[in-house]
Amino acid sequence: MALLSATLPLDVSDAHVDRVSASAQRIPELDGLRGVAISMVVVYHAFLFHFAPPAKSLLSYLLLPARIGWSGVDLFFVLSGFLIGGILLDARDSRNYFRTFYIRRFFRIVPIYYATLLLLFVLSAWSRIHPGVHPAWSADNHLPWYLFALFLQNIWMAATSSMGSGLLAAFWSLAVEEQFYLTLPWIIRFFNRQRVLVIAIEAIVLAPVLRIACSAFWPNHPLSWFVLMPCRADALFYGVVGAIALRDALCKAWIASHRVLLRALLVLFALGLPFVTQTNLTANGLLMISVMMSWLAAFYLLVLVYALSFADSFAGSCLRWRWLRWLGSIAYGTYLLHEVVLWSALDFFGGPGPAASFARKCAVSAFAVAATLLVASLSWKYFEKPLVARGHRLVYDPPEGLATRNLVRPN
Repeated sequence: MALLSATLPLDVSDAHVDRVSASAQRIPELDGLRGVAISMVVVYHAFLFHFAPPAKSLLSYLLLPARIGWSGVDLFFVLSGFLIGGILLDARDSRNYFRTFYIRRFFRIVPIYYATLLLLFVLSAWSRIHPGVHPAWSADNHLPWYLFALFLQNIWMAATSSMGSGLLAAFWSLAVEEQFYLTLPWIIRFFNRQRVLVIAIEAIVLAPVLRIACSAFWPNHPLSWFVLMPCRADALFYGVVGAIALRDALCKAWIASHRVLLRALLVLFALGLPFVTQTNLTANGLLMISVMMSWLAAFYLLVLVYALSFADSFAGSCLRWRWLRWLGSIAYGTYLLHEVVLWSALDFFGGPGPAASFARKCAVSAFAVAATLLVASLSWKYFEKPLVARGHRLVYDPPEGLATRNLVRPN
């Protein structure tokens, strides 16, 4: 899930000149957006995915906005394209471009991911020798663990039309992002910025075509259009387009002088959100696959660009809320662990059974969310953050012939 440090190596817009310097200070709005994304995913899984509130109840109305929570991964994709695209664009001519990028990504992503996989492997093995445990703890015997270790699980999911164990289902998006990280650095390294922009636009146009083709020609593999990286490339490359746009002086000036137009586009795209709730994901069929998935990614990009370009806006001020930025800082660990903690709580307190009252299920889910945030916070402070710091000891070297200053500081 773009589950990355919310930093940029260069200033994002004129409104941020006083807050973003060459030392790559954190951009609070990006942390806030990551906080929004992880909140969407966790609330959706905790309060809507595992059980539904009674129809026409007060909670059912309060949770109406959460029905779009499944798309929090799309927001993560846009953020990934924006953040990683920006870092690579600024470090494009570095002498240790590939080495620095991949070592940093390794320390940020792999250790906590492998630790979580090991935990789930142990839980799955334990469930096989303890009859009667909840089936969520047991991974399919045919599920190839090595594919998860290689970030290829989304291909297996598409081929088998199965998400595997419920505890591993959410990991498809991690595979999409890792495959994107293997692709984008080569594109940015060997093509100039104009050509990268063309490739990004081509990917945005091609992704819906691939989704339609998967749906039409492989109807027996209904997950293929949802979990394969090329089919989700539009959201990722929307982020890259945003990174290019906010590094172009003319484009930044145009955005600054068209605030009202940008606001109108935000409202227009927001009107389409009711059509991309989980209920309509399959109900709308071809319209959802062909248009609305890209519509959703475009909306998230507009929010990102607007918040970064106009720091005094309501959206920008909301994204700078301290608690939201804190959520963004622990988003990766929260995403990896939230289903494990949720199922643990449901099992221990008896929440998922049909006999449990709805109030009890809500209480158990609320406890699980709080526990997840606590565990993720401890993971970030004592495990992930030290590893990220180790990865950032390696900095991007300048091109041959330039002074030996750092081109890009640690992100």
